[in-house]
Amino acid sequence: MIKNSENNIKFMCIIPAAGESSRFKKGNKLFEYIYENEDVLSRTIKNITDIKDFDEVFVGLNPKDINFPEGYLGNIDNITFYAGGESRQTTVLNGLECIKKLNIDEIDNTWVIIHDAARPTISSQDIIEFVRNVISLNKSSIMAIPVSDTIKKVDKNNNIIKTASRDEMWLAQTPQMFRFGILYNSLKHCVSNKINVTDESQAIEILGHECAVVRGKPYNIKITEDIDLNHARALAGDLSISMINFSEECIARSKSYKEEEESND
Repeated sequence: MIKNSENNIKFMCIIPAAGESSRFKKGNKLFEYIYENEDVLSRTIKNITDIKDFDEVFVGLNPKDINFPEGYLGNIDNITFYAGGESRQTTVLNGLECIKKLNIDEIDNTWVIIHDAARPTISSQDIIEFVRNVISLNKSSIMAIPVSDTIKKVDKNNNIIKTASRDEMWLAQTPQMFRFGILYNSLKHCVSNKINVTDESQAIEILGHECAVVRGKPYNIKITEDIDLNHARALAGDLSISMINFSEECIARSKSYKEEEESND
């Protein structure tokens, strides 16, 4: 539990799901099955809706998908599907507008949690732990992990220019959590001024707001490419199928490389 009888904090969650990845070749990655009868989006939504402390959950869909949700998840009372925008920031801002229409008292102090639709492998308990840490810090925060690999800066031909320091470098994940007023004003500023941001914390950074990192989980992967599905399936428990698909993909890639080498001889 996150709430208690002594506070009247409201928690809203927005899941932006309107984007289309150019790196994913099979179609819409969110509707690919990762385990039994669950696709990526439904698994992500379930991980959120299993947390009973969230007052409302808003899922921003591509406008062409907006009519599909009827019966998709069964009977969940506190979930709303809405039309997203052309970018992540407009999709999240549209979700904030939905929250604003609820006419919540002291809305600026309402906490809003943003979670990527393409991150289905983090558990509800992990998210609860994150939210508790953010409440303790009482400041905007994101889940992130420190960089452990060596970082190389390369030119447009993929030639190494230099080795960059990984000290103080973290990889941003979601959930990301902010008070409504800070996030709303920051995204409104970015959209109005045509400033593109890749996550919500970047938007609040632009307006000079403080934001902390809370250590995340290495298995909290984001599905952006075909092979990420195999990793997600393995994490979801479908290891045997994942390894078969992974092996077939490796064989196919090896064959492709060999044919390319022979054609260059």
